[in-house]
Amino acid sequence: MINPATMNAGVYTYTVTGTAPCPNETATVTVTINTPPDPGTPGAITLCSTDAPASLFAQLGGTPDVGGAWTGPSAVVGGMINPATMNAGVYTYTVTGTAPCPDESATVTVTINTPPDPGTDGSITLCSTNAATSLFALIGGTPDAGGAWTGPSAVVGGMINPATMNAGVYTYTVTGTAPCPNETATVAVTINAIPNAGINGGLTLCSSSPTTALFPGLNGTPDAGGTWTGPGGVASNGTFTPGVSIPGPYTYAVAGVAPCPSLSAIVDVVVVTNPNAGTPGAETLCASDAAILLFGELGGTPDAGGTWSGPSAVIGGMFDPATMLGGVYTYTITVPPPCVNASSTVTMTVVQPPNAGLDGSMTLCISSPSTALFPALGGGPPVGGTWSGPSNVVGGMFNPATMAAGFTPTA
Repeated sequence: MINPATMNAGVYTYTVTGTAPCPNETATVTVTINTPPDPGTPGAITLCSTDAPASLFAQLGGTPDVGGAWTGPSAVVGGMINPATMNAGVYTYTVTGTAPCPDESATVTVTINTPPDPGTDGSITLCSTNAATSLFALIGGTPDAGGAWTGPSAVVGGMINPATMNAGVYTYTVTGTAPCPNETATVAVTINAIPNAGINGGLTLCSSSPTTALFPGLNGTPDAGGTWTGPGGVASNGTFTPGVSIPGPYTYAVAGVAPCPSLSAIVDVVVVTNPNAGTPGAETLCASDAAILLFGELGGTPDAGGTWSGPSAVIGGMFDPATMLGGVYTYTITVPPPCVNASSTVTMTVVQPPNAGLDGSMTLCISSPSTALFPALGGGPPVGGTWSGPSNVVGGMFNPATMAAGFTPTA
């Protein structure tokens, strides 16, 4: 027997012994042993469709013979897999065997992942008073959903809120499936501030007053740089000269930067011989009440354009009981000689809201003795309130034998 796996090729001689005087005789068998082809061992590769072409041969394991041929879902040129133009699947490498050795083959399994699509860059310009807007809707193209936003402010729900968030570049990131990298697109957000023309105010001038700027007659904190128009829409340079200028409403307009609108406020100019600061007034507010305009608490018919002073600084002519002290607030109209300054007062009283405590509960047996209701309240309320409920409450006591159960609020 010749075993090609363990024996060598060459000439093997067969000898038959002759019967004397016949000599021995021989014949030979020449053995050639061909080595089977080696296509290597199976391999695999995962590519992104945007990757450069890769060698299929390099993905085979072992020590594959060169010179084989590739077949697969797409035609293979130069032994390369191009993920941009070829299909994923199983590609087979076949090495032709020398007879009687058969052809041998190995495979490379190719997976091609598609890169994520974050869309194309976008931009938006908002006014600080605009409603919240979807950032996703501002991306061009056909972006994949499910990405994450980062930017100058934390993004909640994919929305940009110009009232609470910062302008800047917001980045949308879609995670890629390896080996495809993450991809991003951006939205450049510009937020323009709403203009501030201030709050309507007034100026009271004496007929002998010098030329006076209108701007200080506005309340609030108006922006500088606006334009003035006088009564009847006549252009104004922002000053008033008694005896020359027409008394009445002067409109101050501040242009908004698109998409913010323009805003305006009015200074009502009154020319008098002597100013009228009104008569003293008084008001009592709860500390939880909204802020009020002090001017409205003056009696009589006071002239606008004065200034306020008092226990707390007065901003924009407003009194806020939550932050300001009670006391006497003085309204003063200052005019140049020969007119005489005038003043009046508003006495403000701030009352703290009552504290009835927090709701509580009691569970009693019908045979329990009379029990005080007050200790069941939470929050540390002061004493001195009154009780009402399903039964008449005497002395703040609850008698389970004679009174009905239920909710008993305090006042």
